[in-house]
Amino acid sequence: MSYEKLLLSAREQGELRRQQKGLGRRQRKFVDNEIDTALLTGESIGKKSLVPSREKESDSELDFMTEFFNKLQASNRSLKEQVQEALEKANTDSTQKEPKLNLTEEDPKTTASNTGTRLKIELEEVLGLEDFQAAAMVGNFDHETGGFKFMQELDPVVKGSKGGLGFAQWTGPRRKAFESWASQNNLDVNSYDANFGFMIHEIQNDSYYGKILEKLSKTKNIDEATEVFSKGYLKPGIPKMDLRKKKSRLYLGK
Repeated sequence: MSYEKLLLSAREQGELRRQQKGLGRRQRKFVDNEIDTALLTGESIGKKSLVPSREKESDSELDFMTEFFNKLQASNRSLKEQVQEALEKANTDSTQKEPKLNLTEEDPKTTASNTGTRLKIELEEVLGLEDFQAAAMVGNFDHETGGFKFMQELDPVVKGSKGGLGFAQWTGPRRKAFESWASQNNLDVNSYDANFGFMIHEIQNDSYYGKILEKLSKTKNIDEATEVFSKGYLKPGIPKMDLRKKKSRLYLGK
């Protein structure tokens, strides 16, 4: 199934899920020249979004979202600055071991990434989730990838393995499936589209992960949603759930 058809199919199921919960159908429209944030550089390019934007219900809603997004942007340094700082630190201490992405808590900063902000919006649109449920997914992915800066696990837990790859740090058979799916769809595994598309593909085509989504859609708050998605979809060896919940709340604006 092509990337575009995959998203359309997922969106149809998302609408059904919202209707079953009594949330009603969302009105959407395609918008030209929406910003597509580059995954690793933080630079932006204009293109037609594959995921349609919601119609704004009121000026107050638009003002709130604009203010929220501006606050997120103001709280962040550019990814280029963060990468440069990391490189300078590495040069001053060449013996320092790189941290395992899933285990480190050396960086207590709470910053939302542009990639994560976009991902939350599109998860709501395509999967028909409530905002805190989408935020729980993004908070988990942010934790797994060090703020969406590292798609490849720096120091694999399983010695001799390739380690995790992508938003979910897919490992073993799931990593191979991700690489194969991306190749079939002519997508770079480091790209936003490859990561977002494979996640939707996995949820759509594996009954186990489909059930995890249904369980997630029934959660009542951000902490519960974060735990459900982490335990069901990611299954980390050392969850560090408190850190995951902090990241999730960040994308919910709390």
